[in-house]
Amino acid sequence: MVDRFLEAREAIIELLKFHISRAQQRMKDLANKHRSDRVFAVGDWVYLKLQPYRQVSVAARPFNKLATKYYGTYIIDARVGAVAYKLLLPVDVLIHPIFHVSQLKRCHEVPRDISHPPVL
Repeated sequence: MVDRFLEAREAIIELLKFHISRAQQRMKDLANKHRSDRVFAVGDWVYLKLQPYRQVSVAARPFNKLATKYYGTYIIDARVGAVAYKLLLPVDVLIHPIFHVSQLKRCHEVPRDISHPPVL
């Protein structure tokens, strides 16, 4: 009796592990469907996306919805790790110069007008 109970328990555990791993794989596939690997080289021009709390001092706007989405363009100074880059920011900007790749957008044209990030 005990042996049958343990065998049934082991079978249920194996079934649960199978379903969990299948669900994890499905979630991983759906999450990675819209992602792309972005790699920049040193010297590339990029736009910088700042979080709304960093944009407060850029302009007195009544709505954050109308704030500038990307600032820049900036030159990539160095690659720091697999997914982080150091940017050459102006001296008067008091923002940490290392950003995750998700906060950067490639600049495809020669930069003309540059909107700097907020001075904190």
